[in-house]
Parts: sequence; structure tokens; C-alpha cells
Amino acid sequence: MKIQNITAIVLAAGLGTRMKSAVPKVMHLLGHLPLVQHVAKLLDTLGCRERILVTSPLMEGVRTACKNFTHVIQDKPLGTGHAVLAAQEFITLAQDILVLYGDTPLVTHDTIQSMLQKKQERGVDLAVLGMKLGNPGDYGRLIETNDGFIEKIVEYKDATPEEQAVTFCNSGIMLISGVHALSLLKSLTNKNAKSEFYLTDVVELATARGLKTIAVEGSPEEFMGVNCQSDLATVENLFQWRQRTKFLNDGVRMQDPQTVYFAYDTEIAVDVLIEPHVFFGPGVKIETQSILRAFSYLEDCTVGENTTVGPFARIRPGTKLGKKVRVGNFVELKNTTVDDGSKIPHLSYIGDATLGKAVNIGAGTITCNYDGHKKHKTILEDHVFIGSNSSLVAPITIGENAIIGAGSTVTKDVEKEGLALSRSPQSVIANGAKKFRAKRVKD
Repeated sequence: MKIQNITAIVLAAGLGTRMKSAVPKVMHLLGHLPLVQHVAKLLDTLGCRERILVTSPLMEGVRTACKNFTHVIQDKPLGTGHAVLAAQEFITLAQDILVLYGDTPLVTHDTIQSMLQKKQERGVDLAVLGMKLGNPGDYGRLIETNDGFIEKIVEYKDATPEEQAVTFCNSGIMLISGVHALSLLKSLTNKNAKSEFYLTDVVELATARGLKTIAVEGSPEEFMGVNCQSDLATVENLFQWRQRTKFLNDGVRMQDPQTVYFAYDTEIAVDVLIEPHVFFGPGVKIETQSILRAFSYLEDCTVGENTTVGPFARIRPGTKLGKKVRVGNFVELKNTTVDDGSKIPHLSYIGDATLGKAVNIGAGTITCNYDGHKKHKTILEDHVFIGSNSSLVAPITIGENAIIGAGSTVTKDVEKEGLALSRSPQSVIANGAKKFRAKRVKD
């Protein structure tokens, strides 16, 4: 990837009081990834030389969590222009300044790359991303000149009625030439309705100096910021729509896409079938021709080729399923490796285990992997058969081709080709049922 002479400054100092949450706004999850890390992933694709995150003094937790940024602190909340200036030690003549927002996670690589390219092609000093809205509300307005440049950006509260009627709106994302950035930022004043230093005022300052600004139009959905829980839910819906569309275009089959929930890093090969109401946590990889049946929940796991999971299965972290594996209804797997051709058809819990090839697990089987202090390992070698309603008390190894009789509690290793039975002796009382019922009637 080509490294571009760009310093990205991501503004994330807002406390997000409208979220009504103890979690900082930019750390709320979208597709299981914090909002600000979606911006970080975008920067990864752009190849910026520097990436700066601006936070408030109270956001030490954010700084600790975001180790993939260089951090600066905005000491007081005095506006977006003041926030960018908090990173002034990183603003150089050699690198353009790209300003993004930690609570605006849906901006795409193509849109930013288009802005970079058009700024260069037209030889202008600033570029802003804008959007056209039928109902622009309180967005800042982009005021154009007759020759197609942007003369200024006016915040809604400071706009005249004529300016408020403009429908070309500011997204907040801006690209400023490095040779002018620091001078423009230091010239900002707070003479406005909110007594803040607006980043948007650099456009009017640039125009007064004979510098040129262009606007590049993008989709309003990309520029939606998160300010409250309702916004977060809307952005999540947009993100999920993107993920579903991507996978459908890649050859993944979904019977009811709107009911399937993806993580930011879900990987699915072609010819996978996903039935309704399947949930993907982070870290899931699905190989080709597998089937994920309805109401299954998967996280941090790998599903091999031609494998079927569900319905109503839970695949927990650390699980690796091989080829042609069958994991059926109401089965829970945790930190378990299942080799090719093995079956766990129904009603079982298998945790901290290794299953060889062609193992067959009967209904109601559990691995007793926890002794109250430590987790222990269960190993089932190739072609083991476990009868229904069996308990395997770990640590334990069941040898190749061994059989465990139904209803057994197995506490010791079983050798290759062994047959293990562990049941209480059955006793039958003649006419016992008749006597029992008669006693109940009498009582």
C-alpha cells in the first residue's frame, strides 16, 4: 500500500452525554468493534503517515484502548477548530491534514480517496465532504460561488434565512493543505453564537487569502454521526445492510438477510447457506458449502467445508470444526476442535475437548471439564462412539475405536477398542407400579 503524505486527526473528545452511558461515546460497539476503531480501519486502507486521536482529559480509558493512535488531549471543549489545534505539533508543511470524527464510522475508503484525488487534480488548497439533503435540519451549509468553489461554511445557528435554505450540507470531514493548515487554524476566532472555535471557519479565512476550496459530494449515510443510542441503532442497521449486501454479492446465500447479524470481521466463503436468525460474533470464519441453520450463535470459531451447524447451536470461542462435521440442534461447543466427519447431532455440551475423525456423540453427552478451580481436557480419538446421556469427567482420553455405553459416567481413560460401561444396576419390582399407584390413591 502506498504511504500518502497525510496526517489524519480524528476528533474524539466529546463525552457523549446524550448516550446516557458510562461507556465513552467512541467506544460503543458497531458490529462488535468500537466506533473509533472503524475509523482506524479506514485509515489503515489510506496509508496515512500519522494518525492522531484527540480526546479529553477524562478519557484515559479510550487512550489505553486505542494503542493504534498517537494521542493528544484537548484540555477544554472549545470547539472543533480548537480540538484540531491540540495536535499542532504534528501539523507540518509537508503533509496535508485530514480531519475525521471518532463517532462517524461509516465513511468509506472510496469517498476519502475521491476527495484526495479531486483536491490534487484541481490544485486547490482545501477540500470538504458534503451531502445534499431534502431536509437539512441544523447541519452547516456549504455556500458555493458561481464558479463552483466553496466560499464559506456557515453553521446553522449563524446562518441567514437565505443560507439556511441551502441544501448542500457540511459533513465535517475536511482536507487542508499542510502549507496553510497551521496558519489558518491559528487565525480562528470564537465570534459566533456558541463562542467556539469552529473548524469550518477555515474555509472563509482561506477564501479571504485567495485560496480555493472545493466540495466533494458523498452519501448522507456515510456521514451519519452517533450522538445517542437511537443514532447508534440506526448506524448499526446501516452497517448490517452493508455487510449483508457484501456477502450476497460475494456468493453467500441467505434466505432472510434482514435477520442475520454480522460482525465487522466475519469471513464467509462462496456457496455457504445461512438460514434465518443466525448471529455472528467477532472472529468467525466459514468455509465453502457449509450450512448454518436457523437460530445459531457463533463467535471466535472456524467452520470447515461442507459442515452443518444448528439449528439452535451455540459455537463458542476457540472452536474449530473440520470438514463434513455435523453439529446439530441444541449443541454447545467451547474451545473444542472437531476433526473431519465427526457428529454431535443434538442436546450436548462439549467443552475444552479434542475430537478425532468420525467421532459420534450421542444425545445428552457432556464433558465435565471444570472441577471448580481449573478447566481440564477431554480427548476423543478417531472413530470413538459415545452413547447417549454420557458424562465424560475430564481430564480423560478415550482411545481410537472405543465405545462408551449409553448412560455412563466415565472417570478413567479408555484404551483403544475398549468398551466402557458405568451404570447403576437395574432392579425391577414385580407389580411395583401397580402397588405404587394403589398407595397413592389410598393416601
